[in-house]
Amino acid sequence: MSDDYSEDAPVVQTTHGKVRGILLKSLYDEQFYAFDGIPYAVPPLGTLRFKEPHDLKPWHGIRDCSKPLSKCLQVSTLTKEVEGSEDCLYLNISVKTLKGDPMPVMVYIHGGAFKGGDSSRRAWGPDYFMKENVVYISIGHRLGPLGFLSLKDPDLEVPGNAGLKDVILALRWIKANAANFNGDPERITIFGHSSGSMTVQLLLASPQSEGLFHRAILLAGFSMELNRLPQMEYRLAKHLGYEGDNVDSQVLEFLLKADPALIVAADFFTPLEKRQGHNMPFKPSIESYSTPNAVLLAEPVDLQRTTWSNRIPIILGANSGEGMSIFNFVKMNPSWLRDFQCNPERVLPWTLRNRCDPGHRRQLGQALIQHFCEAHGHELTADHTNGLVDLFTHAFVHAMDRLIQSRLTYGQAPTYLYRFDFDSADFNFYRIRFMGKEQRGVGHVDELGYIFKLPATFKLDKSRPEFTAIRRLVAMFVQFAATSDPNAPLTKSLVDWKPVTRFGKRMVLNISEELNFIPQPEMPKLKFFDRLYEMAGVPLF
Repeated sequence: MSDDYSEDAPVVQTTHGKVRGILLKSLYDEQFYAFDGIPYAVPPLGTLRFKEPHDLKPWHGIRDCSKPLSKCLQVSTLTKEVEGSEDCLYLNISVKTLKGDPMPVMVYIHGGAFKGGDSSRRAWGPDYFMKENVVYISIGHRLGPLGFLSLKDPDLEVPGNAGLKDVILALRWIKANAANFNGDPERITIFGHSSGSMTVQLLLASPQSEGLFHRAILLAGFSMELNRLPQMEYRLAKHLGYEGDNVDSQVLEFLLKADPALIVAADFFTPLEKRQGHNMPFKPSIESYSTPNAVLLAEPVDLQRTTWSNRIPIILGANSGEGMSIFNFVKMNPSWLRDFQCNPERVLPWTLRNRCDPGHRRQLGQALIQHFCEAHGHELTADHTNGLVDLFTHAFVHAMDRLIQSRLTYGQAPTYLYRFDFDSADFNFYRIRFMGKEQRGVGHVDELGYIFKLPATFKLDKSRPEFTAIRRLVAMFVQFAATSDPNAPLTKSLVDWKPVTRFGKRMVLNISEELNFIPQPEMPKLKFFDRLYEMAGVPLF
C-alpha cells in the first residue's frame, strides 16, 4: 500500500462535487491527506434554523478543502466568548493513502455537553491514526439550542434533535462517499467521547441509523434516559426579551429573529438550578410527534431492548477517575459541600432524581453518601472528598453498566469493555489543565490525549510508556474497525481481550503502562446502585 504522495493537493470526486485536499505530516512524520470542511447539508440559516438538515445540491468546479472551517456556534469553555458559526455542517476526512485496498472507516463525534466542542483537527488531530490503514472522518453538527430546540406543535416542524439528524445525514454522505476516499462502505465504525459517546448510544438505539455503520465505540458517556427539563424553549425566549405567552408558534417566531450569538450564550438557569447541577438546558429529547426522520420516539432504555444494533459489536469504557472533577469544585468553592449536606439527593443519578418524590430522593441520597463516605450527609467535610470522587466515578461506571446489562440480556453481538487507567505525570492533559500538576489520577477526557493530537500534545520519545500506550490503543481500535475484534497484532501477545459474558466475573481490559484483563474493580460497589434503582421502581435495562 505504498503511496508516493506525488500530489500535494489531491482532488477527489464526491456524490456532490469535487474536493481538493492537502498533503500533511503527522506529529511523528507520517504523511497523510486531509480534506477539511466538506459540506454535507444545506447551511441551516434563516428559516432553516432549528429545522432538520436538508440534503445539499451538487456544486460546480473544485471546492477547496485544505483547511478546517468554523466550529458550530457555542460559548467557548476557555475564553467564555461566543465562537464559531451557524453555518457549520461540514465533515473532515484524513487518510494515509487514496490507493490500494479499501480501508475501514472511523467516524468521530466530539464531546462538549451537547453545547460545545470542535470536530476539526485543530482540536482533535488524527495524527496517531495516520500510522494505521484507516480512513478517519469527523462530523460537525449543531449544538446547544441550535441543535436541540424542540417544539410540540407539529405545524412548526421543529420536533427536536436537529443535531442528531445532522450526524445521521453526514453518515449517509459517508456511506455514499467512503469508497472515493479509499474507504470500505461496509466497514464503518462510529466513535464518540462524553456527549459524543451519548450520541453514539442514541444512534445505537434509533431505528434511523440502521445500516449506516457496522460497529461502535463509546468513550465515557452514557445515559439510558434523556432527563431533559421542560419549557426550556419558552425560558430561553423570555430570557432574550420575549414578552408573550408560552405558545410554540410565537416563541419560534421570536427565536428565528433573535441574534444567534445571544441564543447560544443565554444563561437562564437560576443559581439554585446550577447548585443542583443543571448545566445542559438543550440536549437530545424524545420527539413529541412522529416524522419520517424522527430519531427518538421513546427513552433509550426502551429502544435498546429491540434495537437493530443489538446485532453489531461495540467497545465501551470509561476512565478510572471519572469523578475526579469533584476535587475542582471543592477547591474552588468550599461552600459546595454545604449543598450536599443540605441536599443529599444531589449525589443521585438524574434518572432517580427525576422519578422519585422529594422525601424518597433525600433518603436514597443519604444512603448513597453513607455507603461511599461512611458519614451522614450533614457531616460531610473536605475530608470526605475522596469518598465523593469514588461515588461519582461509580455513578458514571454504573450508567455504562446499565447499557452492558441491556446488551447482555437483549443483544446477540460482542460487547468489549475497557477501563483507561494510565496516570501520566505530564500527558493527562485535562487533569493537568483543570487540577494542576500535583494532582494525580485519570480524569474525564484524559484518554483522548492517547487517541488524538491535542493542542497541548508534545512529541514523545519513543521509549516512553505513553508512546507505547498510544500505539496500542489506536491499534486495537483500528483492528476492531477492520475486523470486529480488537485484538491487534501489536497487543495479541500481551493480552486476550474477550467480550463481557452474561455469567461469571465481569472482566475488563485495564489500559495502563501494561494491558491487563482483570475483574472490573468497580463491580462490587455497582450493586449498591442497582439496589437504589430497585427501591425507586426504575428498570435498570
